[in-house]
Amino acid sequence: MQPELLQAIDTWEQHWHETQATAVAALKTAFPHLGDCPRYVGCDDIRLEYDTDGRGAGRVCVDDEGRANVEFGQIPNEVIAHAVDEIRLPYLDYADGPLSEAPPGTYVYECETSSAQFEFTLGTPGTGQVVISFAPIPDAAAVLDALERAFAEHGTGATRH
Repeated sequence: MQPELLQAIDTWEQHWHETQATAVAALKTAFPHLGDCPRYVGCDDIRLEYDTDGRGAGRVCVDDEGRANVEFGQIPNEVIAHAVDEIRLPYLDYADGPLSEAPPGTYVYECETSSAQFEFTLGTPGTGQVVISFAPIPDAAAVLDALERAFAEHGTGATRH
């Protein structure tokens, strides 16, 4: 390869690593309980995890395309509903109004622009899960931030049956 091309590729790679680092910083700022996790052998995804009493447990991965995948479980239904209602997604499948008034079940939003999928499950008895697939970092960070603020507002002991 030409030296100029090698230098251009090196510059691109440095920029990509900086972009990934700022993505991780944004996600950790949105949900401060996330901690670094070692990468699996053969996996390029960056992994962040948490396990906190009253806040459930889960992970966030940043893939090699710069998108976030989130899997949080054992989240109080009240917190999920409050966060989702605050975000005001344009349309949630299976919800006829605010999630705070919805029965237990799984509610999904698929973004046609980014191809991201947001799935919110209000479970029984009183805890559910949040699963986000292939979301742009700002969208994933917005959901994590809304969850963090909902936890703060409702306290960690809030549950909705």
